[in-house]
Amino acid sequence: MATAAMPQIPGYRIERQLGSGAMATVYLAIQQSLERPVALKIMAASLVADPTFCERFLKEGRIIAQLSHPHIVTIYDIGAAGSHYYMAMEYLAGGTLKERIRQGLAVHEALAVLTQIATALGYAHRRHFVHRDVKPANILFREDGSAVLSDFGIAKALDDGTQMTGTGWTVGTPNYMSPEQALGKPVDARSDLYSLGIVLYEMLTGSKPYQAADSFATALMHVNSPLPQLPPHLATWQPLLERLLAKEPAARYGSAEELLKALRSLPRPTPAKEEEPTTRIMPGPVPTRARWRWWLLPVLLLPFAGGAAYWLLRRGGEPPPPPPVVLDPQLQAQVDSLLQVAQAHFELERYTEPPGSNAAETYRRVLELDPGNAAARQGLQAIADALEARAQESLAGNDTAAGLQYVAAGLSAVPDHPGLRALERQLRQRAGQ
Repeated sequence: MATAAMPQIPGYRIERQLGSGAMATVYLAIQQSLERPVALKIMAASLVADPTFCERFLKEGRIIAQLSHPHIVTIYDIGAAGSHYYMAMEYLAGGTLKERIRQGLAVHEALAVLTQIATALGYAHRRHFVHRDVKPANILFREDGSAVLSDFGIAKALDDGTQMTGTGWTVGTPNYMSPEQALGKPVDARSDLYSLGIVLYEMLTGSKPYQAADSFATALMHVNSPLPQLPPHLATWQPLLERLLAKEPAARYGSAEELLKALRSLPRPTPAKEEEPTTRIMPGPVPTRARWRWWLLPVLLLPFAGGAAYWLLRRGGEPPPPPPVVLDPQLQAQVDSLLQVAQAHFELERYTEPPGSNAAETYRRVLELDPGNAAARQGLQAIADALEARAQESLAGNDTAAGLQYVAAGLSAVPDHPGLRALERQLRQRAGQ
């Protein structure tokens, strides 16, 4: 396969590609006049014809140029060369926070990043800019380990009344959006602090607190789902997290400075006092006091075996229902959030459509995590019942094609639904099938 030719930008020698996205590609390049490495960001050629995207690209450069801070990326140059819009920035060789989270962060490392990025946001907010896309992929590191905030592509001046996108849904990244941002409402500095709270949770636990099958459902979880809970060994930081992630902006820290003041009042862990990085899930040894009790296991299971045998005799061989499973708090929170999303889809009558963003698929996702979940099974049953009612209306109106579609959709939720099976036979007979 032929390698795509590198773009040609006068004054820069491009060495290799660092990353790419829908908006732009970033290259490692040498600024030839100074013989220094830079990160050269070049807007996607397919977007050049759209003046909105060109303005957004240039706007990012103008914003960064106004912000001189040790934890905000430095811009060197911006311009256009032929069909290429480009921006030359400080080259940050230490990788991204996204990569470090995958490797595992200790608590003191997470809090250091939080502090540094909070100071960067406070500086930007004092100059009346809201970032609107704070996330691990936009936090990079210098070789000395200091964290740097980058990608101000959708940053907004607080006194700027213009809107470069049609709705708030397309501004930002759903996994890190504040509730007001997800709803397309006006945002201020407190929206960035919410996003930073999501980043904090991810640094401490290694996972995002709100995840769903699609952007719509994920954004909805930020609006409606309960606040995430940290594991017990991280409970010290729960009040801080809850203040950052309050649903109402008025209940959050009013500024980055207020957040930093709260951080200074909390105990700061040191590397010597920590064990493994918190985001690494390590299997622990069996406690010594429990090892000698393994011989009790058959004794403890004996009554349950007897009960199961009695049940089989009474029910003619039918096994008893599985006992309820107690989920760990983090998984339970995810299940509860998914159930809320599924209910929202159901109320919007998004029963089985559109693909990837509907009630049936979300309920099935719950059952993957918690196979015995009664609410999810009842939800699928409610979907089948609702589609049965629509199929009956279609039958009464002699619209057999629509009726069969409703039946097929309902059976995808509950394959053995007796009412839908009966309607399917009637509709097929009427259609002559």
